[in-house]
Amino acid sequence: MRGIVQRALVAALMLTALGHVAAQQIGQPLPEFELRDQHGVLVTNADMLGGPWLLNVWASWCPPCRAELPLLERAAAELADDGLGLLLLNAGETAGVATSFLESEGLELRTLVDPDESERGLERSNDVLRRLRAGGLPTTYFVDADGTLLATFVGELTPDALAERLTSVYGFDWTP
Repeated sequence: MRGIVQRALVAALMLTALGHVAAQQIGQPLPEFELRDQHGVLVTNADMLGGPWLLNVWASWCPPCRAELPLLERAAAELADDGLGLLLLNAGETAGVATSFLESEGLELRTLVDPDESERGLERSNDVLRRLRAGGLPTTYFVDADGTLLATFVGELTPDALAERLTSVYGFDWTP
């Protein structure tokens, strides 16, 4: 129980700190990042260029984050032939924590994670969150093929809200 309370306090402090920064500018390039995914592969936002994509900021301790992940996975799978990509950015957890959660839920999603203690020189997710000016968890960024931020959504995406944004931002006809 103590660990849950500590994580909740850390989350509240992180969200409070992040909330004092203005939202990332629509129409501007997404800030550059360089993090490892849960399999140890180094990923940059340049790797995502070439098609529209979603960047979803989440954490395993965040109930709204956990609730929307299956929806995001389904939408990305159903729109993969249309070129839609999906990348998760885990807020402050290591590969072991993030991977354990995703596997326990049967989700096959690629997530960027914090480096473990042996990788001291690598960027941390909180550095990226500051540059993104994330306003809370979860936050979803809608990015075009050139890396320009088209829209954001802070909070849990419902099926209807995701469908509306996929239509209004990308012109996808997706039914939840």
